[in-house]
Amino acid sequence: MTMAPGRLRNKMKNAFSNISIITYILVVIFGTGSWIAINGLWVEMPIIVQEIPESWSLPSYLTVIIQLANVAPLAFTVGNKFFPRVVREVPVIHISVIVGIAACTLLAFFWKETSYIAGAERSTALLVLCFVFSMVDCASSVTFLPYMATFREIYMSPYFAGQGLSGLLPGLVALAQGVGGGSHDPCPKPTVASVNSTNGTSQNNTDSGSWGPGPKFSAEVFFWFLTAMMVACGLAFIGLNYLPVAKREQVAKNYEGAQAGDQALELVSREERLEYGKYAAGHVDHDDLGVKTLSTSGVTLMLVTIALVNGLSNGIIPAIQSYACIPYSYYIYHLTLTLSNIVNPLTCFVFPFIPTKSMIVISVLSFVYLGMCTYILIIALQSPTVLLQCEDSGAALIVVVSVAAVAVVTYIKVAIGGIMREKGHKHLLWYGISTQVGSCIGALAIFAPVNVYHYFKQG
Repeated sequence: MTMAPGRLRNKMKNAFSNISIITYILVVIFGTGSWIAINGLWVEMPIIVQEIPESWSLPSYLTVIIQLANVAPLAFTVGNKFFPRVVREVPVIHISVIVGIAACTLLAFFWKETSYIAGAERSTALLVLCFVFSMVDCASSVTFLPYMATFREIYMSPYFAGQGLSGLLPGLVALAQGVGGGSHDPCPKPTVASVNSTNGTSQNNTDSGSWGPGPKFSAEVFFWFLTAMMVACGLAFIGLNYLPVAKREQVAKNYEGAQAGDQALELVSREERLEYGKYAAGHVDHDDLGVKTLSTSGVTLMLVTIALVNGLSNGIIPAIQSYACIPYSYYIYHLTLTLSNIVNPLTCFVFPFIPTKSMIVISVLSFVYLGMCTYILIIALQSPTVLLQCEDSGAALIVVVSVAAVAVVTYIKVAIGGIMREKGHKHLLWYGISTQVGSCIGALAIFAPVNVYHYFKQG
């Protein structure tokens, strides 16, 4: 006997209502600590680049540093493989959170400190600390997520919501902060002659640009905000491990016979999945069928696409975005990075309402994204004298193109990720490898043109 869809929805609703609100909130806060440091540093970039020796080229250094930080998840994976009793998620997460808190705290004190290396001043403290908390954030991909598997499946959703907030919250704080002093006029007004009222002599007055009153609070305050978020993540993790209300939500406890009610819930959940499978058998989703029958060449195309878009979105574009935006003003760079950090989680939220598994749609969107990246690259190569520099339309265009590009590439990544998930574990592994390989190649490929050959000029 097949369960009616309405009855199934009611039973699933009852299952979802049987959750711990405290645990739900703790999971969200825990998830925010996954990428808060890196996301926070990116949205603070327009203020940082004004006060350090690397200036506009700093993003190109950071893209390489973040890729090198992937040594942390690699080390954990190898250690967990050969020493599973020593290298485990819980102790490693404790260490990671403590290191992340320490790195963000030191950043608030020493981010301006420099050293004279290789004939030039270098922001050694900033770059070293960036590498440290990049290792923490990158390691979260192989520690935070497996740890969440110890809880009921329903708590995966709030975890991913927390991951989205790790980009959204710094963006909102950065919007409130503003960029202030760097929001200069790229086209100063011409010299005008005026008469001195006291002696009748003429003098030249030049409008050198409107510099504004400065940001509403300093970069140091922003870094203290990141520290507070990491502390909150650590406290949430402690709560998930030791609070009885959270321990009752762990799958292992439920299967070991903690409470009959929880066992019944798991049994009902399995029964409903079986019933839903029988119902769905008569309602074939042609998109799902297409995914399962996707050819080897189709899978290869998807993996090449994900490597290409990640090479652009995680390597090349972040490294040159400063050269494309700052010629219009530091405010435009600030606005672009902040809105991009906000639109990323919003796109992930919207995707379930307008999903796609069509290779044609994904291919078209990939070409659209490639066109947007080409425009950003051309503008960056024109720096410091860029297209429509003295027009509001030029500034508006670079913001719209850059932010729209983030939305499009996020949609592509989520869509391909969904396809690979339905293909199986092996394809998800290749998806992850393609993502990292593409990002690494992009970051390394753009470093020399920016910092060695100086194809991108600073104003």
